[in-house]
Amino acid sequence: MGAPLWLLGGKLPRWASIASFGLAGVVGLIAVHGLYRLGFAGVAGADFVSTGIVQRLVWEGLLIGLAWLLWRGGVPNGARALAIAGTAHAVCYGVILHNPLWAEQAVGGWPLVNLLLPLFLLPWLAIRLLGTLFAPTPATFERAGEIATMALVALFAWATLRHAFHGSLLIDAGAAPAENILRSLLLLLLAIGFLLWGIRVGRRDWRLASLVLMLAAAGKVFLFDASGLEGLLRIGSFVALGFSLIGIGWLYSRQLAPVNRVEAQVVPATGFEPVAP
Repeated sequence: MGAPLWLLGGKLPRWASIASFGLAGVVGLIAVHGLYRLGFAGVAGADFVSTGIVQRLVWEGLLIGLAWLLWRGGVPNGARALAIAGTAHAVCYGVILHNPLWAEQAVGGWPLVNLLLPLFLLPWLAIRLLGTLFAPTPATFERAGEIATMALVALFAWATLRHAFHGSLLIDAGAAPAENILRSLLLLLLAIGFLLWGIRVGRRDWRLASLVLMLAAAGKVFLFDASGLEGLLRIGSFVALGFSLIGIGWLYSRQLAPVNRVEAQVVPATGFEPVAP
């Protein structure tokens, strides 16, 4: 398909040439992907449960790595096309469709040293590369990247906790009481982390996400965790939640207080400096 287009050269209008070469590139990439899957199955086996994540990670790493090489080599258009393809593949198949949290995908038996970190790290690297390739990035894309980063961090933390109790296959049914309690603690820790990072980088979205996680943790403790506890354990869970929320509120007000004081000292429009009390 690409050979006739190459022979036509400049005889086609610019828009038709771009569209034709783009279509040829998509068809060629699909063909290469098909050959890659056949070769991977021949080497590693066709068991999708045990090899699916590795198969996707290798393919996405090739796309994103080649995009980076093209960018460094001064071929920005090719780099953008491969980066978009690699990012879309990583997000659609690795994070959404075949996420091991809800799809039967083996992540490895070792704690922390498994496939979860590259599974959620690679899409983040791809998004960062896209931001570099399309610099200056629009505000909408930058905000979408921040939201995607929050989601990837939360999913990785949740999957790691799940792995600690269930091993390689995270979709095993059921959850132990200890896992339920640690889920609530994880939500609170993520809320604190998002709040601290949002204050440090001055991002309102991170602080809003922290508030959402705090509300989720509180709702989970009140509606689910407390119903399975009795006596002192139930009282202790509420006391721990209360102190955690108070501590987060104190941290939020303490960290934002310097910003409010600086804003209060801004010189008025008249040009007169504020008089010290």
